[in-house]
Amino acid sequence: MKKLASLLLFIISISVQSQIWIDNGATWHYDWSGTLPGFDKIEYVGDTIIQDKTCQKLLISSYMFTPLESGGELIDSWTSQKYTYLSGDTVFYLVNENFQILYNLGAQIGDIWELGVDTNEYSCGQSYVEVISTGSDEINGQIYEWIEVTTLPNSSVGFEGKIYKRFGVIGGYLFPTPGNCDPDIIIEFFDYNFMCFEDDSFSLYNVTNKDCDYLLNIGEFEIENPEKIVSIFPNPASDILSVVVLKPNCKITNLIITDMQGRILKNVNQQEINISDLPKGTYLIRIDLNNSSSFVERFIKN
Repeated sequence: MKKLASLLLFIISISVQSQIWIDNGATWHYDWSGTLPGFDKIEYVGDTIIQDKTCQKLLISSYMFTPLESGGELIDSWTSQKYTYLSGDTVFYLVNENFQILYNLGAQIGDIWELGVDTNEYSCGQSYVEVISTGSDEINGQIYEWIEVTTLPNSSVGFEGKIYKRFGVIGGYLFPTPGNCDPDIIIEFFDYNFMCFEDDSFSLYNVTNKDCDYLLNIGEFEIENPEKIVSIFPNPASDILSVVVLKPNCKITNLIITDMQGRILKNVNQQEINISDLPKGTYLIRIDLNNSSSFVERFIKN
């Protein structure tokens, strides 16, 4: 009987370790700081077929708030998707209609791969990462293998820390984030921090002393008939974006345009902004007023 029990425990252990990538119900939480604080909730919501590959669809729900000292009110939210698939020990993800290596979980120290985010913006080159150590840790009573990676010099992304089998990066973000290689340019990016992970057969793993959705629990965010103080137009826009203050005695003191990753692209104080040099896409504009209030609006450049 003891031999049978030991055999069952061994089989269960092997089953856990054979889980290379995500399981049903996989959910990650990351909080971030930048121009404004917020957090991302990433959920595995099902499978789909892309380029003849069975892919995991990951739904990313993003929430942006006013600073906590100003009340921590929800000011914007949006969703996006990522797609991954597993081949052997390697997790691939979809980048610009092509699949690139995200995690090579069978890599050894010194192995290098390219993340597929190739840009010369801000004096960056390609996005290579290198494995600098390997090991294993006990998490939720089970042993999980990891590889630790760092980006090579002049990389166009930030992507560092331990990558674990089953749930990916702990310490940074699940996916590569933008990087700046030009010391003469000051750019503010979102600074992501891993908070929580769980799936249907893996109990909640929380590395913080906070509730995973703590920012949503600070107060009530549904506001009925809020007073409209600022307006931006046209939206979408292609050349000039105009900002108008609708409340008397309020004036614009500063305008900051960022991309959806938090990079500051423009910092001006005029009410008409030339956005013709921005690539097509979705952006945020923070509007600072002379009464110390700030508002964030989302606009589309077409």
